[in-house]
Amino acid sequence: MISKKKKIASIFIALCMMATCVFSFSINTFATSSDMSAAEVAAAASENGLAQNIQDGVILHAWNWDYDTIAENMADIAAAGYSAVQTSPVQQPRDYASYWNEVSTQWWKFYQPLTLSFSNQYTWLGTKSDFEEMCDIADSYGVKVIVDIVANHMANVNEDYGNSANNRNTGIPASIRNNDSYWHVNNIWASDSNRYDMVQGSIGMPDLNTGNSEVQGMVIDLLEECIDAGASGFRFDAAKHIEVPEDTYGAGSNFWPNVIGAAENYASAQKGIDLYCYGEILYTASTALHNYTEYMSITDNQTGENVRDNVINSNAAGAAASGYVFNVGADHSVLWAESHDTYADNTSRGVSDENIRLTWAILASRKDATSLFLGRPSSWSGGVMGENGNNSWQHNAVKEVNKFHNKFIGSSEYLSSSGSVVINERGNRGAVLVNLGNSSVNVNATAHQMLDGTYAEHVSGGTFTVENGRIKGTIPAKGIAVIYDSEPVSNAKTIYFSNNLHWDQVYAYCFKNTNSNAAWPGVTMLYESTNEYGEDIYSYTFDGTQYDYVIFSNGNGTQTVDILVGSSGTGYYCTTQNSQGKYQVASYTYG
Repeated sequence: MISKKKKIASIFIALCMMATCVFSFSINTFATSSDMSAAEVAAAASENGLAQNIQDGVILHAWNWDYDTIAENMADIAAAGYSAVQTSPVQQPRDYASYWNEVSTQWWKFYQPLTLSFSNQYTWLGTKSDFEEMCDIADSYGVKVIVDIVANHMANVNEDYGNSANNRNTGIPASIRNNDSYWHVNNIWASDSNRYDMVQGSIGMPDLNTGNSEVQGMVIDLLEECIDAGASGFRFDAAKHIEVPEDTYGAGSNFWPNVIGAAENYASAQKGIDLYCYGEILYTASTALHNYTEYMSITDNQTGENVRDNVINSNAAGAAASGYVFNVGADHSVLWAESHDTYADNTSRGVSDENIRLTWAILASRKDATSLFLGRPSSWSGGVMGENGNNSWQHNAVKEVNKFHNKFIGSSEYLSSSGSVVINERGNRGAVLVNLGNSSVNVNATAHQMLDGTYAEHVSGGTFTVENGRIKGTIPAKGIAVIYDSEPVSNAKTIYFSNNLHWDQVYAYCFKNTNSNAAWPGVTMLYESTNEYGEDIYSYTFDGTQYDYVIFSNGNGTQTVDILVGSSGTGYYCTTQNSQGKYQVASYTYG
């Protein structure tokens, strides 16, 4: 069988040969990370509308994807607005066999590593060379690569054996396994209620003595190896179980300042980059959190999970809460709608893709916090190690929220709710609106920051207006609206539709010859008011030189005939159906 990489290479070479014939193209013009400076990578990020640093952007968690799969999807990752992609741990997982490839039974092995070095074989992810090539491609798009690091513990024999010496997996190199000074040797089990036990005890695996300078040196070597290969950041698994200098009763160590400090200095000196690090801290650390944020950002899992619960329960007011549970500052917070752990332990696995996207839209619209989108497998039972499964990570609404996040870096935020709709205004020229309800909503909500104007809605292609302190527009059931750009429409023409048939949704499909304003059924129209007959009136503004005809529809099989568009200000309503079941219309002058 021809390998995936060889097939990709063959296709690439063929394309280059074709390009050479037609355009006299030289393959040497295709830069990689080895010849791209930090400034050039930053320019690529800017060209793709991505954040210059990871905390300012959003992250795709390519959970269990191999390096080739990430590389193959890099163009889509950048196009979807992710400024960084996170890999699974690069260390050698326990009990690897290529024919064991079910996500549901194998994923956890990454989090019980046999080594403190980069695995070049015996892993589902690929080789170090594959990783380097992936990073080259990431650089060309301005996407940063984050590596997941497991430094708190290593693989066990039996989770009931805790920190016993006989719980060290025999696959761990003897030089590490048999040196008791590299381990916490005790009968302590980690506990959230006792800080000493949290950092000295076992979480089911043998706990590394992270205060040992030689253990720290091995971790530093791993980080530097990853940086040399192209990594720009790290996630530290089980970070709360690794001590800080402030820990008492002999539990403290200089692990974090030594390890992160060394890696930051190395990245700056060798690559000219500012290294990004964040640590996994779930629910509590039983110590002041600034003891961690002095060195890195941290996960605030409860903030995201609270939003997700409110989304599921259609509680817009609760989902619009602006506070953070950890309260360490948004610029040190990593949020998520779900994590690989909540998916794997079935806490969030049963949550629909739709509700995950609604949660994401709220979280990823936030100021200063970064958010992590989990790339779900195709299914729990059918997911395959190394593969990209569920493509919800690049759903159009997710993509537009990500672009919004990047566009409004540094802008203020104002979270509010109106009925079933969560609203986050960023600055005075943009907002994300999320409808948690099961029916479409004609929004008429207070604008706390946004200036008057007509704004493009980037998910549906419609428009919203802000006038006299009110945001107005229509959002479908369980829908997301991303609004910004209030530049006036050239040659503007506004038409109206009285919804006398009481459709749940009203669309306008404008066209001229083969050109149209959007794919069928067009764009959602903007709710304006309700007339004396109880009919909702909708508007649509467009460039009058672009389209000659309009079709109004409910987007679900009911529509009007083709209508030659009248002058600006003309309104329409349905009358009788023709032989094809399409509605004739009558017109009036609006206003």
